[in-house]
Amino acid sequence: MTAPAIDHLSYSSITLYLDCPEAWRRKYILKDPVKSSPALVVGSAFHGTVERLVQVTDGDVVKIWDEEFKKATAKDAVEWGLDTPEQHYNDGLRMLTHPTIKTAIADIHPGQDEAGYKIERKVELRVPGVPIPVIGYIDAILDDGTPADFKTSKMSWTEAKASDSLQTLFYLAAMNQMGIPVNWKFKHLVFVKTKEPKFQMLEHSHKPAEIFFLMDIVARVWKAIELDVYPINPTGWRCNEQYCDFFANCRGKYQK
Repeated sequence: MTAPAIDHLSYSSITLYLDCPEAWRRKYILKDPVKSSPALVVGSAFHGTVERLVQVTDGDVVKIWDEEFKKATAKDAVEWGLDTPEQHYNDGLRMLTHPTIKTAIADIHPGQDEAGYKIERKVELRVPGVPIPVIGYIDAILDDGTPADFKTSKMSWTEAKASDSLQTLFYLAAMNQMGIPVNWKFKHLVFVKTKEPKFQMLEHSHKPAEIFFLMDIVARVWKAIELDVYPINPTGWRCNEQYCDFFANCRGKYQK
């Protein structure tokens, strides 16, 4: 078999393959178009705004949010549905100007080195038997050396949701392999979009031996891709019109 013409994997692409190999094939091999949702736009804009605010003192929240929202909406065509862009813009601004959220952002302290603030740092993991790297970007490496991820959510996270994430293990494994000091801890910084906005900082740790589990997953996914194995997963949570970009041309075409 000839390996597909891709030059790297990512945590999100590996997760997509595990959820539904056929969806992976349509996205990365066939290059089928994907849609952008209001949640993705707002999440991207909020993420960019927080990254900028933690690097400055008394940053102009309104100006930065306005710039990041415009940037996020310009990337792809967005299916707003019954909502309007103004509704989501105002909701994001409401969050960012809330005292709880403003205090939380002010208390986030990324580390610094000769390249500047440790924000959006690229990491790369090499897995034996896989000819291409797994690449990712850490939202922030805090001043105590702990990597952290910024998240927006409609509801509060549980400790289990935070600790079960393989994404955090990937970041720690990549940092360790690259010679970046790690304390084997990770922090999820979650901005909760409830009526009264909330902020959560959830910390958990991994054991170094878990790296072998992660590498085994990556190697198995790559082997299946090399063998051109893309089964459909009709029982997965993605297999519906709401969550799968490819549903209409896959399972959905048999339901017309």
